[in-house]
Amino acid sequence: MRAGGAGRSLALALGLLVAWCGPAGAHELGPFQVYGTFLRDGSFRLDVKIDEEHLAPGQLGGPGRATRYGRIAGLSGPTEQRFGRFLSDLADSLTLSFDGVTVTPTLAMDPQGGGDVAGGAPSRATLLVAGWIPGGARGFTFASSLRVKSYPLVLRCEGDESSSWRWMAGGETSAPFQLAAGVVPPPRIALARRCFALGFDRVLPHGPAPLLLVAAVFLLVRRVRAGLLLLAALTLGEALGLTLALGGVVPVRPSLLEPLLALSVAALALAGLAPSPPRSRPGPGRPGAGLGLALALAAAIFAVGALCGLALAPAAPGALPPPLRPAAATGFIAGAAAAELAVLAAAFVLIGLPFRDQPWYRSRLVAPASCLIALVALYWSLSGLLG
Repeated sequence: MRAGGAGRSLALALGLLVAWCGPAGAHELGPFQVYGTFLRDGSFRLDVKIDEEHLAPGQLGGPGRATRYGRIAGLSGPTEQRFGRFLSDLADSLTLSFDGVTVTPTLAMDPQGGGDVAGGAPSRATLLVAGWIPGGARGFTFASSLRVKSYPLVLRCEGDESSSWRWMAGGETSAPFQLAAGVVPPPRIALARRCFALGFDRVLPHGPAPLLLVAAVFLLVRRVRAGLLLLAALTLGEALGLTLALGGVVPVRPSLLEPLLALSVAALALAGLAPSPPRSRPGPGRPGAGLGLALALAAAIFAVGALCGLALAPAAPGALPPPLRPAAATGFIAGAAAAELAVLAAAFVLIGLPFRDQPWYRSRLVAPASCLIALVALYWSLSGLLG
């Protein structure tokens, strides 16, 4: 394909050049030309080039208007006065599909795509049509419903030496252009599964912070239901922290984050040494001390979980197209939560359920284990601050 494809591309390029330079070239090249590139970051970009000499006098003029894809960003001034109406009609006519599913692109003017003639009026314009390739897509089709005789459609994938050149007629849908594997993002389900395994592995066996947190949660409660509720608060906090980090809302600074997280784990572990409050019956309009303490504990674990989510962010996949990031983040957090649930379940099965009602349970197991977790977390925080 390399030699033959390059030869065919060269022949087509020469054909376009002849069409451009020949006596009837202005109309043979068509009122617009489309040059599309599919990029390795999962995006695509179509440069739709328009030249005044290819348009009939009735197609010139403005102003622009909102299209079915929204307004064309950057369309203003002399460019809008000269090409605004045609650009709006052209944008409305476009249909971009991957495997038969239509996508909604963004529209903008290329500030470098214009040219001037005598008097300063633009003679050329380039409409940028951009968007994201759906996960797992195989083929791309292009269509314009404008009733034009012909226009060239040139498509390529980033990294390929050859391009696909074809002549299109108005109202015609192109044959599917096969996308190279290197530019196609993974399907959402496959990505979520992969991130699930990544999140599970980040906790078991490579996650000291989440493991210490789950151990501290286990030592704070005796009942399975209470442990599950606190684990749910921890997971929600981790999801919030990971979302804020991946979205760039909160910067991740490991030099400050890790000591702060370690101190928070130590505080939770030391909370396990506090004596259990006496049980009180809730009165009318007064919830009971136990409920208030449980809510405060859940809020504290939620906050610590948010710190843990920020700490997990560097291990989560971040270099993904925006449409795929929710699936990746959901899979990663679900995997981390599944690993934490497995640890909590093992702790209850091996330790909690057999021994929680023994009179020595707190003095011989909860207190020493809480002290050990607190000491490990304090050492971790000091090593992070001094390291």
